[in-house]
Amino acid sequence: MAKQEISEALESFNNLYANGGIVNLGANPRYPKKVSTKRPSLDYLTDGGIPKGRVILIAGEPSSGKSSLTIQIAESLGNKILYNDTEGTLTSNYLELLGADPSKFDHVLPETTEIMCDIIRAQIPNYDVIIVDSINNSASNEQLTKGAGDRTMANRALVLSSQLPILVGLCNQHDTTLIILSQVRDNMNKSNKYSPDTVVPGGRSLHHNSSLTLELFSSSKIKEAVGKDEFVLGGDGKEEINGKLVRIKCTKNKVGKVDRSIKIDFIYGEGYVIENDVAAAAFSFGIFKMAGSWVKYQGESLVQGRIKLRDYFVENPEVYKEVKEAVDFELKKILDA
Repeated sequence: MAKQEISEALESFNNLYANGGIVNLGANPRYPKKVSTKRPSLDYLTDGGIPKGRVILIAGEPSSGKSSLTIQIAESLGNKILYNDTEGTLTSNYLELLGADPSKFDHVLPETTEIMCDIIRAQIPNYDVIIVDSINNSASNEQLTKGAGDRTMANRALVLSSQLPILVGLCNQHDTTLIILSQVRDNMNKSNKYSPDTVVPGGRSLHHNSSLTLELFSSSKIKEAVGKDEFVLGGDGKEEINGKLVRIKCTKNKVGKVDRSIKIDFIYGEGYVIENDVAAAAFSFGIFKMAGSWVKYQGESLVQGRIKLRDYFVENPEVYKEVKEAVDFELKKILDA
């Protein structure tokens, strides 16, 4: 086809559909819009931040901090946030504990997956961020009409596979970030030793339509010693569990590098606080090293046990500032490479 014919064809297309529907990427370059989370370890993990106008999938084990992580990064993406709460657990005081502003969050309790998709589809132009927490707790219309003994396993996956492609286009058009939370479950259909040990339920459509996928796995519990005479519910009077070490892995990234992972302390009632995030980045970049149970910095022992780093940073702000600057320098080198 001659150039003149191509020009006429494009003009005809624009008249039929929309002006600028087809653009030349040399004259009109398009780049992914990434927003920094203001957290160095997460910016390293996502290779520069969370992409705007895309679908983000955050999957993880129970109580691994999926909701807390989502809430704490949502405000960096915008001030108008719609929270689809299928689990019915979001409260104002929970947002305040995590350091979020409740006035930026609008809360909705969708009855079914279909209603939730209709709400998202209608509200995408009005919000900067839309959160679904979680996709596994939503029930389809068919599940509501059938009995407890009827098989309805694939209904949610069918709804998602039909609606997600539409939502992807709308999110891209309006620069709205859709964050979907899901669970990681044991793979009950493991056919051979090479099959994955865990799966993310909800059908393959979730994976196909997401631009960024983060998976969270609990690594170990964070324990704090208490007095001998103190009684700890569920404990033996010697230690109290106040969090866990969580491994976060980026398993898919259409707008950056993939297969990066970090380990970060998740504190019950506080989430992923910034001091722990800086510490996680310092370990990832080799600024901090472990020597037995001691944390080493520039050849010197700082604290015994990484859980004590946060208190050390609070008590020694000059060291925190120095480590933060070193982390930011290393992060810039990696992102610019």
